[in-house]
Amino acid sequence: MLKNFTALYVEDEKELSKVVYSFFINIFKDIILAENGEEGLKKYKENKHNIDIIITDINMPKLNGLDMCRKIRELDYDIPIVITTAHSDASHLYEAIDLGVSKFVSKPLNIRKLLDILKSSLEPLILKQALELEQKQNLEQMVINAKFSATGKLAAGITHEINTPLTYVKANVEMIGYDIENLKDETIKKDIQTSLEKVNDGINRIANIVNTMKDISVQKTTEKENFNIYSTIVTAATLAWNKLKHSTNFYINGTKFDINTDKNLLTFNANIDVQRIEQVWVIIINNAIDELIKIKNFNDRKFFVDISEDEKYIFVIFKDNAGGIDKDIIEHIFEPFKGSKNSSGMGVGLSIAQKIINDQNNGTIEAYNEDDGAVFKITLPLS
Repeated sequence: MLKNFTALYVEDEKELSKVVYSFFINIFKDIILAENGEEGLKKYKENKHNIDIIITDINMPKLNGLDMCRKIRELDYDIPIVITTAHSDASHLYEAIDLGVSKFVSKPLNIRKLLDILKSSLEPLILKQALELEQKQNLEQMVINAKFSATGKLAAGITHEINTPLTYVKANVEMIGYDIENLKDETIKKDIQTSLEKVNDGINRIANIVNTMKDISVQKTTEKENFNIYSTIVTAATLAWNKLKHSTNFYINGTKFDINTDKNLLTFNANIDVQRIEQVWVIIINNAIDELIKIKNFNDRKFFVDISEDEKYIFVIFKDNAGGIDKDIIEHIFEPFKGSKNSSGMGVGLSIAQKIINDQNNGTIEAYNEDDGAVFKITLPLS
């Protein structure tokens, strides 16, 4: 509760100062010590923008605690001040009240009671910080919403402009494919076919980008249905197959995936929006591939998905060995525009994935590191 605050502690009794310091150094963010009022005033002036509360004795050499507080009050009338006082100091209490002292603690000190008094004295500041944090979060959310809105409008315009020439290019490539069937020179024919495969791969990549941009700009509303989760993963892997087969071996519940994998080999039914769930799997698969290809040897790359269920939930766990999620990113992994991807995309893929999963009867998605890789765990209610 006090870890965000720094205290100035002014006490001329060195042994008492050591005891209090050793207790509060683990509770406060920082403790600044002073041995008398003169030093306390100096340290306050040097650190006034960092000090949140003052704890001071009264009877001290050079400058007593009340005189120190009086000079500090000329600089800041709001900072909380707690006075530690012996019974013989009772004559000074009225003067301390006039100085706006927050609380008094009698000596010998009861550390637990002192802690309670410090918490009480800092409560207005704690509430203020909580309010400022909430306002900051609200402002950040407004900025994110504005970015989404702007990105959506931009995406809608771009996809409209790209679709027409993309369709034209795709149709012409298909026509070329038909024409080269009539070539007699098999070597030239094979070379052209290989080149066309690469062109088609590029066209498909562009089409996937366009479809993703459509998802950003258009709010889809589709009906949920009772459907096999295993089948959706096979479909997603099939969609990513051109990229997946060159990047890593992929295993679903221990069985190596290939393009001929039976969609109904296993059954895990849940009430889901099928197309949107498949989109989540594609996002996770593509993200994993982008990291796995950084491992030089193909056979060293590992990528698994395991599906299981109990009486209430289906669990889908994707796991790779690509080194894990960066510690600076992992807490914000599902926040838009805060990702670390620099190869493609706009940092919104996992944010979209989280929203889709949340929309599946309040499903959840979490990300964490395990062993030498990243793990994405999705929990979907059965009904």
